[in-house]
Amino acid sequence: MILKEITLNNFRNYEEQKIEFNEKFNFIYGENGQGKTNILEAVSLSCLTKSFLGASESDCLNFNAGNFFIESRYLNDNGNDEVIGVAYEKFTGKKAVHLNKSKVSSYSSEIFGRIPAVFLSPQDLEITYGNPSERRKFFDILISQTSPLYLSNLKDLVKLVKQKNALFRNYHQHKNISFGELKDLLQSYNEKFIEVSVEIIFKRIEFLKEFLKYFTKNFSYLIKNNQTPGISYDSDALGVISVNGFDNIIKEKIKTGCDKICTAKFDDEIQRGTSLFGPQRDDFVFSLQKNTDTDFFDLKNHASQGEHKTFLVALKLSEYDYLKDKKETNPVLLLDDVLSELDENRVSMIISHLKEFGQIFLTTTNKGYAENLSKFYNPSEMKIFKVINGKVYIDNNEG
Repeated sequence: MILKEITLNNFRNYEEQKIEFNEKFNFIYGENGQGKTNILEAVSLSCLTKSFLGASESDCLNFNAGNFFIESRYLNDNGNDEVIGVAYEKFTGKKAVHLNKSKVSSYSSEIFGRIPAVFLSPQDLEITYGNPSERRKFFDILISQTSPLYLSNLKDLVKLVKQKNALFRNYHQHKNISFGELKDLLQSYNEKFIEVSVEIIFKRIEFLKEFLKYFTKNFSYLIKNNQTPGISYDSDALGVISVNGFDNIIKEKIKTGCDKICTAKFDDEIQRGTSLFGPQRDDFVFSLQKNTDTDFFDLKNHASQGEHKTFLVALKLSEYDYLKDKKETNPVLLLDDVLSELDENRVSMIISHLKEFGQIFLTTTNKGYAENLSKFYNPSEMKIFKVINGKVYIDNNEG
């Protein structure tokens, strides 16, 4: 999959801009605050229909505008163009998405995952440093790009959590249902909730069994020593499940665990007025083993900054490989300021490894990195852009 061009109207600090890209490497440089990351964010809206930075559509609107429009033109592996348009109107607060000029009714079934893309930015360190929601978000987006059923189950889970919490509000705040009605309705919601939870937890564990093969390979490439990475799954229903226990997990076992925790939390949920169990509270636990003679240790609380960065890069490389195999096309790779604070040798190693990927977008404040690129890419394989205050210029790479 190749992004040929993108048009921005009133998006962030871009009033009107059309950019035509190279099918291999796109080097985007400029000072901080000029709009480099905004280009990648616009691409994420065309791939995922949402910002990879987590910003709302209203945040992406140019300060003086009432609406924004993004149009991205992709070339698929069959040689056909696919045009995705994303529009947002401030007055109505609504977003509209078009595929090949036709309005899309369901983002999840028609757009999400259609253009596989991998984003890496400094904010992604929250995946390893942050709370469980950051790790769930990373894996949920990845799995959803290859499994519409999983995405549908996630949407059902969100709906059921909202329904349960609304039920608690009706009882505690509005006083419009009796205690007996609350218990009956909660029991009914929990039956559906457990059914969806079983499917989500099972899919996550099945995914990890496969993903760990990619992850171990990429981690070994980055770390030339005896360190071994681990990813476990932690849930109220099953406890902490490591790779050695993945094969023993079946849906019946998950359902039994969910039933038990549901019974145990039933009275507490009523008393506290909120949902207290389910896959929306589970975690993916990252760990490292220094060598075969030592135990695994928790990455979040005990790893160095370098180990965190290495773990994150391995995750992202594995995300790319996984999507490439599942979607049978090269994902678009977007790297936002990932080379800063790295020594020259590590920069050269990363750039040389990028040659193995498909289309790449790299933003940076340091134009000097382009010299490293020229060692691995021919002039026809690279395009250099300079961004100045919401304007993009093609750089002739002189001076």
